[in-house]
Amino acid sequence: MTPQRRSTSAVRASLARGFSMIELLVSMVIAMTVILAMAAISLRFETGKRQDASTSDLSSSAGYLAYDIDRELRSAGSGFSTMRAETYGCVLHASRSGAQILPALAAFPAPFSSVDVNVRMMPILVYPGAGASGSDVIQVMTGTGGLGETPTQVRLNSVATNTLRLTATVGIRGDDLLLISENGRPCMLEQVDASFTGGATQQVNLAGTYFATSIGAQSLNDRSTGATANAMVFGNATNGNPPRLLLLGLNGSQQLVRYDLLRFTNDTSQNPVPLADGVVDMRVMYGVDNAPANGTVDQWVAPTGAFSPTSLSNGTAAAQTTLARILAVKVSMVVRSELIEKDDIAPATVSMFPSLDATQRVTYTVTAANRKRRHRVLEFTVPIRNVITMSGRPTPP
Repeated sequence: MTPQRRSTSAVRASLARGFSMIELLVSMVIAMTVILAMAAISLRFETGKRQDASTSDLSSSAGYLAYDIDRELRSAGSGFSTMRAETYGCVLHASRSGAQILPALAAFPAPFSSVDVNVRMMPILVYPGAGASGSDVIQVMTGTGGLGETPTQVRLNSVATNTLRLTATVGIRGDDLLLISENGRPCMLEQVDASFTGGATQQVNLAGTYFATSIGAQSLNDRSTGATANAMVFGNATNGNPPRLLLLGLNGSQQLVRYDLLRFTNDTSQNPVPLADGVVDMRVMYGVDNAPANGTVDQWVAPTGAFSPTSLSNGTAAAQTTLARILAVKVSMVVRSELIEKDDIAPATVSMFPSLDATQRVTYTVTAANRKRRHRVLEFTVPIRNVITMSGRPTPP
C-alpha cells in the first residue's frame, strides 16, 4: 500500500470514530473563553457608553440650568425699579377672576410653604433654607411692559367704578396690566379693558381677569383721593408677555420647580411646574455694593442678618437702600446623574461656592445611598442689570 493510500485510510478512520472527549472539552473551553472575552469587552463598551451618556446628560442639564436661571434673574426689577421709593417693599394686591390671589389667602404649595404670603415688590429675594433639604428659595419679579419703565400719574379723584384717568395713555393697549403704586401704601395690579387703545384720551377703561375694584382691604378708588399715585405698564395678560413674578426652589423629588405668583404659567391645578430633575441642593449669595456706592460688587453675603427676607421686606427706607445695594447673585447648585454605577464614584462631601473664601462655602453631604451617582457642583453669577442701571453704572455687556 502506498503512503498516500495509508494517509487517506487514516483520515477516514479518524472521521469514522469521531472526536474524543478530550478534544471536545478543549474545544468547549476555547469557545467559552472566546465568548466570555467578547462578553467582557461588550460589557465594558456598554458601561463606558452609559457613563459617557450620563456625563453628557449631567453637563447638558447643568448648562440648561445656568441658562434658564440666568434668564429669569438677569432682568429682575424690570418695570418697577424706576419707582423704587414707591414700590420696593410694598405688599402687592392682585386678584384673578374675582378672587384674591395676593396676598395669598393660604400657604403656597410645597416647596414654597415657608414663603411669606404677603408678597412684596422687590427685584429679588432669597429665602434661606426654605426649600427641600435646607436648600434656598428665590423670589424674582420682572415686569415686561417695555414702555421705558416710565410711571404715569393717576389724576386726583379720577377713579370711578371701572375707570381711572392718567396724565398720558400713549402706548397703553388692551389687556395691559397696570402696577399702581403710592408711597407708603400697598401696590395694586389692575387690567386694562381689552378694547382700549391709548392716545389722546386720559381715561383708561378697566376690565378683565385681573381687574377688581377692591382687593382685600385695598380699594382702587383710594389711590386717587390723596397723595400722588402712579401707574406703570407691567406686562400684558393675553399676548404671551405677562409679568414674571416667580418662586424658584427644589422639591422633595430633587426637581427644580417654578411657581408663578400671578398664576400665568402654573399647571392646571396651580401647582409648581418642574424645570429640571436631579438637582439636590441650591444656595444663593448676594453680590453687594458697599458704601460709597459705585455700581460694583464689593462683597458676597449670605441672605441672613441685614439681608434676610424679614429685614429686606419691611418696607422702610433703610430696607429699600439695602435692597438697592444688591447688584448680583451667585448661585451654587449640586446636580446628580440618574445612572447608578457599580462602585462608589462620588465623594462623601462636595463644596458649594468654590470660588469664594473657605468661610463662605457650603458643604453638601452625599448620602451613602447616592455615592454611586455622579455629582457635579454648578456655580454661576448673574448681574441684576436693572438695579445696576439705577445705581448709575452702565450695564455690563
